[in-house]
Amino acid sequence: MARFAEFFSGIGLIREAIEPLGWDCAFANDISAEKARMYSERFGPEHLLIDDINNLKRSELPADLDLLTASFPCIDLSLAGNRRGLAGEHSSAVWPFLELAAGLVKEGTPPKALLLENVTGFVTSHGGRDLEEVCVCIGELGYLIDVVVVDAKWFTPQSRPRLFVVAVRTDLLNHALPPTGEITRLRTGAIRKFQATHRELPLVEIGLPEPPHASNRRLVHVLDRVSEHDQSWWPEDRVRTLLNGMHGRHAARVGELLLGKRDGVATMYRRVRQGRTVGELRSDTIAGCLRTANGGSSVQFLVDCRLGRPRIRPLTGREYARLQGADDFPIAAGRRQAQSGFGDAVCVPAVRWLVDAAFGFLLQEFSQAEPIRARFANDPFDAVAAGG
Repeated sequence: MARFAEFFSGIGLIREAIEPLGWDCAFANDISAEKARMYSERFGPEHLLIDDINNLKRSELPADLDLLTASFPCIDLSLAGNRRGLAGEHSSAVWPFLELAAGLVKEGTPPKALLLENVTGFVTSHGGRDLEEVCVCIGELGYLIDVVVVDAKWFTPQSRPRLFVVAVRTDLLNHALPPTGEITRLRTGAIRKFQATHRELPLVEIGLPEPPHASNRRLVHVLDRVSEHDQSWWPEDRVRTLLNGMHGRHAARVGELLLGKRDGVATMYRRVRQGRTVGELRSDTIAGCLRTANGGSSVQFLVDCRLGRPRIRPLTGREYARLQGADDFPIAAGRRQAQSGFGDAVCVPAVRWLVDAAFGFLLQEFSQAEPIRARFANDPFDAVAAGG
């Protein structure tokens, strides 16, 4: 069985995603004791080390690892972190991860593959320099690299596009080609621009299948049956105050829910606009991107008009789990901790699809493969690089 180590493991949703495919978790690491408790409730404490990744030593990792995964902190690559990039306090944690990978390579036991996950802003952070630095490091370790976006909404009723850096050892990958330059759902215009302007990097295109176009589940299908008298529902006067201060477009969306459109339910964020807090609703039948529960605008709320009047409550931890495709994950933590655990995780079926498609061949017995051919000059990137 192929063995993997997951870094920044959180509550373990990468493990949740790929163990059913045949991957065996040999090591996991996260700094958060709260998330580690949720991880242990699901998988047990074996192989889990709670510590800052900066403190980890190569000797603490098991031998013969086939895959390393890293869902490293995204805050410095997003607006929430003022786009400080990989020099920021949080997202810079990717460097000790890559140092550990380098240690395995230098010892002569290089993992067969690496998988990094972060927000889509990673591809444009600091004009692409942050992703470039990571790809340079991975390339120097002897890997070929594909960069793709996978969105949770293709698998669950949640809008959650994420960037994945997919790297396979050069001696193992013989079913890849130079990037075609074609803009697709998996390889967006931003990715194609990055590839076109970084032709010196070992960038390839792995032959991934077409992902699903959309989940057949809608928001209404993942909702709990919460009693009318449950304390999580906002008092009527609080609901009325929020509705009265709502922008016309969002107030109109509430009116549409009252008419039964979009199943009568929608998710809502609270935002600060011009110095006051307002409610903003989605206009479709899926949830917005889940986030950790830290911060005033991070928690997602349900606006439920199915009883003929607007009601509002925060989404439950179980609803967060279902939106991440982890329907059966045990939840002993309170609502806010569950929101943080699942909101700061990956979408299970999205990661399962990608790992199966990109790394499935690593689960089979294989012989030494010939290195793939190098990228040639005058390839299809020329038009993209020139702005075509």
